[in-house]
Amino acid sequence: MLFYNTKLLKTIEVAEGNTISIQFKGYNNQIFHTKNIITEINDSSIVLGQISSDLPIWIQKLSKKFEPNFRIILIKDIVAFRKMSNERLIGKNLLSTSLTIGVFVATYDLFKNGGLSPLQSIFVSIGIGFGTTLVNAFVLPENPINKISDNWVITVKD
Repeated sequence: MLFYNTKLLKTIEVAEGNTISIQFKGYNNQIFHTKNIITEINDSSIVLGQISSDLPIWIQKLSKKFEPNFRIILIKDIVAFRKMSNERLIGKNLLSTSLTIGVFVATYDLFKNGGLSPLQSIFVSIGIGFGTTLVNAFVLPENPINKISDNWVITVKD
């Protein structure tokens, strides 16, 4: 599938196996956002994720409580997109891991020496978690940035 910008003359190609962050119109034209791996592309729709019955039971239970792991999205309903490169996904995981380890090492002595009460320790831990998440989201955002209304045309190649 090709996304082509007629104004910028820029082409972004996505294929099965790529991860894509996408906004699309759903029921009653509500805008939804999802990020998942492309499992199938045909002339009128794109399939993201796997059918739940193919997944382990514990993942099925999680996906029912949170975001569905399987979506069929009509190409005409796509509003915005962002191709997520493997480097970006690896970088996001490495950044998150290094932030977590760095903060742990930096605060270990503070916790170890009892410089904080248990309640203060909980609040510091929560703050560290939120801070790590915000830094990760700011440095490597996943929101779709290419809007179809900004001269992007979608074509499906054979």
